[in-house]
Amino acid sequence: MLRLPARFVALACLAALVASSNYAPRLVEPARAQVRPEYSLGAAGLGQLLRRLQTTASVMHTGAHPDDEDSALIARLARGDNARVAYLSLTRGDGGQNILGPELFEALGVIRTEELLQARRLDGGEQFFARAFDFGFSKTRAETAAKWGERELLGDMVRAIRLYRPLVIISRFSGTPADGHGHHQFAGYLTPLAFRAAADPNQFPEQIAEGLRPWQARKLYVSASGGGGVAAPTKEGTSLRVETGRYDALFGRTYYEIAMEGRSQHKSQQEGRLELRGRRASGVRLLESRVPASGSEQSIFDGLDVSIAGIAQLTGLRDASIAEALKEIQQSAARALAEYDALDPRQIIGPLAAGLGQTRAARALLARSADPAEARADADFLLAQKEREFSEALERAAGVTFDALADTETVAPGESFTVALRMFVPESSPVRAGELRLRAPDGWRVERIEKSHAEGEGTTAREREAAQQEAYYRVTVPVDAPVTQPYWLAAPRDGDLFRWPASAPQGAPFAPALVEGSAAMEIGGAPVTITQPVQYRYADPVRGEVRRDLNVVPALAVALDPGLIIVPSGPKGGARRMVVRLTQNSSRALSGTVRLEVPAGWVIRPSAALFALSSKGQRTAVVFQVKIPGAARPGAYRIRAQAAVGGQTFDRAERVIDYPHIQTHRLYPAAETQVRVLDLKVAPVRVGYIMGSGDEVPDAIRQMGLEVTLLDETELSTGDLSRYDTIVVGIRASQVRPDFVANNNRLLDYVRNGGALIVQYQRTDYAERNLAPFPTKIGPRVTDETAPVTILQPAHPAFNFPNKITGADWQDWVQERSLYHFTDFSPQYVPLLESHDEGEPPQRGGQVYAQLGRGHYVYTAYAWFRQLPAGVPGAYRLFANLLSLPKAPSAPVRGGRRQAGQRTSATSRDHSRASELPGK
Repeated sequence: MLRLPARFVALACLAALVASSNYAPRLVEPARAQVRPEYSLGAAGLGQLLRRLQTTASVMHTGAHPDDEDSALIARLARGDNARVAYLSLTRGDGGQNILGPELFEALGVIRTEELLQARRLDGGEQFFARAFDFGFSKTRAETAAKWGERELLGDMVRAIRLYRPLVIISRFSGTPADGHGHHQFAGYLTPLAFRAAADPNQFPEQIAEGLRPWQARKLYVSASGGGGVAAPTKEGTSLRVETGRYDALFGRTYYEIAMEGRSQHKSQQEGRLELRGRRASGVRLLESRVPASGSEQSIFDGLDVSIAGIAQLTGLRDASIAEALKEIQQSAARALAEYDALDPRQIIGPLAAGLGQTRAARALLARSADPAEARADADFLLAQKEREFSEALERAAGVTFDALADTETVAPGESFTVALRMFVPESSPVRAGELRLRAPDGWRVERIEKSHAEGEGTTAREREAAQQEAYYRVTVPVDAPVTQPYWLAAPRDGDLFRWPASAPQGAPFAPALVEGSAAMEIGGAPVTITQPVQYRYADPVRGEVRRDLNVVPALAVALDPGLIIVPSGPKGGARRMVVRLTQNSSRALSGTVRLEVPAGWVIRPSAALFALSSKGQRTAVVFQVKIPGAARPGAYRIRAQAAVGGQTFDRAERVIDYPHIQTHRLYPAAETQVRVLDLKVAPVRVGYIMGSGDEVPDAIRQMGLEVTLLDETELSTGDLSRYDTIVVGIRASQVRPDFVANNNRLLDYVRNGGALIVQYQRTDYAERNLAPFPTKIGPRVTDETAPVTILQPAHPAFNFPNKITGADWQDWVQERSLYHFTDFSPQYVPLLESHDEGEPPQRGGQVYAQLGRGHYVYTAYAWFRQLPAGVPGAYRLFANLLSLPKAPSAPVRGGRRQAGQRTSATSRDHSRASELPGK
C-alpha cells in the first residue's frame, strides 16, 4: 500500500512551496504557464502519478466559456479518481469584460486562454477549444447558431473527442432555455450530437483523412449542479452525486478547495473564490450509455473496466498473449504504488522500470497481433499513455530535473541565441546519463558549442548552477521565420469563427514551444527521455524567478499613436499630431526611413523622417503633423505607418500582454490609425473621470477636444470637485474602486450643488449598496447591437444639445447595445431611452436621468466602453451631449419636477452655445 508517514502531508506541502520551477510536471499539459502546479510536485505529485498509473479512466467536460466548467468536478475526477480529464470550451471568452486592464476582444481571449491553463495546472485537467469567437451575451440558441454555424462547431467538438478519446463525456449544460446564455444552450445542444457523431466515420470524413479515428465515448452525462461553474449540493432527483468535498491526505486538502484555488485564476473575470471545506458535491445525470446498466450508479465509471488489464475488454482485443501482458503491467503499477515511500521514492524504481519495459513490449506485441486494426489502435493509444506515465514516474522517483534555458526571451529573424541544457541528479540515484539534444524547427541552424562560448551565464558565482551534465547550443533563426503569436490570430476571422491554420495544433490552447531540449538516460536499466521547452529565466526583484516562453519577434516594431482620431466635419478640417514609435528588437543596429500613408489630398509634415537605433530594446519616436482638409467627407479613413530598413519594410506594432499570473504573449496589429470625420460638437466642459475596471473612454473624451482629469482617492476624498462641470464614472467602479464607494455621498453632494454625474454601467452591487441617489435594482441588458432604440424624452438636452440625435446615431454599433439596466426604479428617475431584444418586453432603464438638487445625475448602461474605442460616430455624438449637460439650455422633461438641463450650478460659467471641438 502507499506508505504515508504521519508527517507526509506537511512535507508534501513544504515541498510544493520550495520546489524549484525547474521541475516541469507533465501530469498537466502544457507546462509553460506561470502558476506553480503545487499538487503535481514533490512527493504528492509522484503519489498522484502512481495512482493514475492504475487506471485508464478519462473524461471530457464541455462548456461555452472560460469559467463555465464545474471546477470541483474536474478536480475530483482528475485528482481523486485519477482520470485524464479535459475541459472543452467553445470560446476563449473574447467577448467578455476585463477587470484587470484595457484588453478586450481577441486580446482578452488570449488572457482567458491562459487563465484556463492556470486553473488546469491546479485542478489537474487539460484544455481544448473550438473556433468560436465570443461575440457577447446571447439570449437564444438560435442567434448563437446563426453566428457560429452548427456544422462548424459540431466538427470542432468531434475533433476534440477523436483526439482525446474520453470514455465519459459530461456536458455542463442541458441545451435548453434553462441554461440561460445562448452560448450555454448551444454547447448543451451540440454535446449529445458530438457524442454520437465522433463515432461515425461518415461524419467529418476530412478528419479521418487527416489521420484521426472515430471514437465512441461510452457514457454521456449532463451536469446537475449550481450555476457559474461552481460545484454545489445536488438537486433532488439527481441520478449521481459526485463528492467533491472529500479530503485527500495526499494533498492535505479537499478537491473543492483545490478547485477553488484554480478557479481564482480567472482573474480577468473577478472570479476569486473562498476555498471552502466540508461536504460538497457535484450532481450529474446520465443521458446516454453504451455499457450495460448497473443499477444505482456509484461512479460515472460504473460498468467500465478502467484497469490496465481491462484494456483488452475495453478495446475488443482477443489475443490472449496481450491480455497476459496487460496483467503483468498492472501488477508492476500496483507494486510501485504499494511500495511507495514518500521519504525514499528510489525504492520503487525497480517496479516502475519493469512496468515501463512491459508496456513497451506489449505495444510491440500489439503491432504483430492478428486482432482487428481498430482494436489494436485503441489499445495502443491507452498503452502509449501508460508508457508516458511510467517514464515520468521513473524520472520523479529518481529525482531527475532537466532544464532548457535560453539567454534571451525574444529573438529577431536572422539572429542567434544560446541555449543551456542542464540535468540535475541527486547523489546515489541510479541514473545513467545519456545525450542532451536540442530540437528546433526546420530551417533553423543548431550548433553545439563549448561552455566558454555560451552567453547568459549568471554574473556571480552564487548564481551559477552545478549540473551533473550540461550542453550548450547556438541557435540561428532563419531570416524568413514567422513571428510568434497565438495561432488562431494569425489570420483574420471568418465572421465569428477563427481560422485555424492547417499546420496549427487545432483546438489546443497554444502552439507547442518553438525549441525543445531532450535528455536521454537510463533509470534502473530502463531507457527514458525527458523533454523540456526552451524558456528564458530571469529574477524579478519582487516576484523572484520568472520564466517566459521564447518568442520570435520582428526586428523593428512600429506603432502609430493615437490609434483613433475624431475630426469634426466642416470647412476648417483638422490638424493632428501623430507619433510613430519605433522599438528595436534586433541585436544589430538599425537605421532607415519612416513615413505615413494618408488619403489623397491630406498633407503630412514632414513627408518622411530618418531614424537610427543602436541596441536591442532601444526606442525612438518620430512626430508628424497631419492636416485633414475641410473637404473631407464624413466617414472612415486610415493612416498607415511604415519603416524601411535596407530592403525590408516594417508595418506592424507589437502589443505585449503581460500579467503576473499568466505567460506573456504578443499580438501584431497593423501600424495604423482609424480616422473618423463626423458631425460632432461638444460644450467646453471640464471633465473628471473615475476609472473603473479599465476602459478607453477618457481617451475618447480627449478626442472630443476636452481635458480629462483622472480622479484618484485623494481627489475624491478631499479635492475640490466643483472644479469639474461633469464627472464620469467608469464601468464597474463600484466593484474595483473602494474609494469611489467610500466617497459616493460626496459625489452626490457634488451633484446637488450643481454638478453633472454620468455613471456608466455598474453591476448589481451598485444598487444593492444604495450607491444610486434613489432606490433601484439592476438587471437586464440588450445584447443585439442592432436593436431599435426609442427616445422617450425627445426634448431632453441629451438628444438636442449640442448635437441633434437621429436614428443614424444608433447605426454601426458593435457587440451590444447596453448592459445592466436599472429596473424597478424610483419615480425620481426619468427614463430617456427604450430598447429591447426581439421578443422581450420594453427596457426603459438603460439610460435614466434624475434631477438631484441643482445638478444632473445620469445612469447610462449603454456600451460606451466598446463603442467609443471602436470609433462609432453616433456614440461620440450621444456621449458628447451627456458631457455637455451642464451647459445645455433648459428643456421640458415629462415626468420630471422641473426643467431638465436647467443650469443652476453656481460654479459654471455662462455658455449658451456649444463649440466645435475646443481649440481645434
